[in-house]
Amino acid sequence: MFLKAPKASTDQRVRSLLQKAARRGYAQIVELALERLDRSGDKSWLRSRAIVITFEESWPLAAYLSIDRDLSSKRVALHHVTNSAKQKDAAGLGALAYAYGEGDESMLDCVPDRHILRLVSEALKRPHGFFGWVAGQSTTQRSTDIILAAQRYLPAATWQWDKSCILAGALLTTRGDMPTIEPADPPSGEFPYWVALDKHTPEGKIALTEVAKEVKSSYRRLIWTSFYLESAYVNRLLPSPWWDAERTWRLRRAGLSIDGAEELWSRARPLMRQRLEREAASLKRFVETASSSLTPAWEMNDR
Repeated sequence: MFLKAPKASTDQRVRSLLQKAARRGYAQIVELALERLDRSGDKSWLRSRAIVITFEESWPLAAYLSIDRDLSSKRVALHHVTNSAKQKDAAGLGALAYAYGEGDESMLDCVPDRHILRLVSEALKRPHGFFGWVAGQSTTQRSTDIILAAQRYLPAATWQWDKSCILAGALLTTRGDMPTIEPADPPSGEFPYWVALDKHTPEGKIALTEVAKEVKSSYRRLIWTSFYLESAYVNRLLPSPWWDAERTWRLRRAGLSIDGAEELWSRARPLMRQRLEREAASLKRFVETASSSLTPAWEMNDR
């Protein structure tokens, strides 16, 4: 869910743009961001994020993961996610299990299954034993493929919450019918570049601080509101009860209900957009300078 801290040679705006565009289904923008990050030498981060984005945004697609050093392998993975409906239970379960493992039990009253929560939390401490066990729970080849992908790519995740998300995806393959991930309709309208300038970017942090004061909100309330109602917005979301539980829990910890967050964001959103208009235009120009040599991969069906 969270971005890796940038190196001097990387641009956090473009990293954030890649994730927002993939969530919203803007394949052309994903391609522009991918090319810009690759040219800047951000190859290790791209490999890690292609893996984590797959598990975070639509974990059943991990069955098809095959990431190597080539940019094309990351492109295929990211376009699979971008062009598909999203199922975010691995992201929700992973975040909750990580927090639970850190000693926070405040989510127990809103999670769909406490046993599953504890299994993922324990898996984060002993992944080797977990993979040995969960492989025996698989009853389909697709489930086995996801478990093997999780085991193979777990070391690529830098942060513990990202690892927890990958482990959650492996466990979810063995729990009930796996969701069918269908293609999503292409989005209409231009991509809103300002949404990439969120709490992960210097520009976004400044804007959030200023707007929080203007709408008389705490900074903490506004960053979580902006995340769940804007940054995490997807083109098509399949039923994801673990994601719903994480959102409810996180907003509640910030002192907000879903309705309260929506009311707050209805006031803050136009102010954020106005403040970030110039920076958003600059980001758009920056990534579009990489477009002249691109192959229109977004027109291809990578499935």
